[in-house]
Amino acid sequence: MTLSVNVRLYAIIVAAAALFTSSGVAGAQAAGGAVGTGSAPAGAPATASVAPAETVNLSQVLDAARASAPGLRLAQVALASARAQLAQAQATNGLSLSGKADYAHQGTVPGTTVATSASPTTAENLGGGLSLSGPATSVGLTASHAIGESNPADQVSGLNLSASQTVFDGYPKGRASAAVQQAEDAYRIAQVTYDASMKNVLYQAQQDYYTLLGDQHTVGLRQATVSQAEENVAYYQGLFQAQRATSLEVLQVQVTLTQAQLDLRTAQNTVVVDRKKLSLAVGWALERQYTVADAASPPLPSLDESRALTTAYQNRSELRTLQLNLHSAGIALALQKTQALPVVSVNGTLSLGKDWTASVTTGSFTAGVSVAMPVIDGGLAGAEVEQASQQLSSLGLQQDQERQSITIDVQNALFGVKDAKDRLDLAGDNLRQAQGQYDLEKAKFAVGLETTLDVLTAFSALTTAQVGLEQARSTYILAILTLNNVMGL
Repeated sequence: MTLSVNVRLYAIIVAAAALFTSSGVAGAQAAGGAVGTGSAPAGAPATASVAPAETVNLSQVLDAARASAPGLRLAQVALASARAQLAQAQATNGLSLSGKADYAHQGTVPGTTVATSASPTTAENLGGGLSLSGPATSVGLTASHAIGESNPADQVSGLNLSASQTVFDGYPKGRASAAVQQAEDAYRIAQVTYDASMKNVLYQAQQDYYTLLGDQHTVGLRQATVSQAEENVAYYQGLFQAQRATSLEVLQVQVTLTQAQLDLRTAQNTVVVDRKKLSLAVGWALERQYTVADAASPPLPSLDESRALTTAYQNRSELRTLQLNLHSAGIALALQKTQALPVVSVNGTLSLGKDWTASVTTGSFTAGVSVAMPVIDGGLAGAEVEQASQQLSSLGLQQDQERQSITIDVQNALFGVKDAKDRLDLAGDNLRQAQGQYDLEKAKFAVGLETTLDVLTAFSALTTAQVGLEQARSTYILAILTLNNVMGL
């Protein structure tokens, strides 16, 4: 980062203070010069602020994000809804058993003639039944028993069994199973969406954490800078009183103190905003005061392009969702094609009766096959098949495009990590070179071969190199996080 003119000027003055402190401060104090600190701008802190007592680490932040991050709530609701829909589909398309019981009193109307019947004309009738039903299966069992009111020995019983079973409707395991399969796909999609939301929440939490951590370090640097600037003002005012510095030099250090105080105020406000962003991301109260602890860099995944792409294709939620949508669309297409096929079912009945008074038993049965199929539908079935086929093709194209987009993301992220690492190494080399140059300039200055300005210029370059190294390190960490994110890790 290029330093502004004021910051460069301040760096030079700080270096001058460091060079002259050993001899100049003592002289200024001996001269009894008045010491001033300059005036702070409105709202700017004159001294370092007290940091919050609570310190949280990265593990605590990630645990909080998993437990209560607002970004997960919608995904949790969607997952619960899909789970309920799957349970409904499974129940609707499964077998259900029901039963019933009934009672009726049978009698004759006075003055009327009753037809001859095996059953008592005046009786108490008891009945009941069981029914087993499903999308392709139906079984019913009913039983009845009549007891004569005038002659309890006059009794008649009946038993009826009916059954129907669809043996072919054009879809493997039956059309009903397709609805369950589609509900299962919908639930898996909701699960993938939830997992992706979790990863995004953790990714955002890590980004916010490392951002806050870096800005905390900046506040520490700004606080040290203000302290040094205050010392420089006092030092140069002492020199001025001893007639060893000009009023312009005093004004310069006062201006740099004001600039340092403004920079500190800005850095402290940035930390406040960063803290609130992190709290919002993990579900904490925005007013919570804390600092974050130092953390190691995130794990570096494989930088081999082939492996990185394979990992991304397996893990990215976009591809997993499209794959499930393709499967569900294939089911829908297969279902539409069955609409033009016949539905074949078998059915039968069995009836048994017993007249206990006459000791007569009766029985009958039926068995049959039913075939149903559309004859003329005005082209509706064909149009629905075409629509389902186009939907399947569209999803296939989306899948190909998504793979290409992910390929670009991964390749770019890989370049970003490698480039950031190279720049971090270069920043380290620059810092070593700047440190060596600064040491050389001081040595030359000691023997009169360089001027004070030469030394201060070298110190400014050293400061720039130090800032550059910190920025390069931060960029490298964020590049690793980005690569992990685009790989779906």
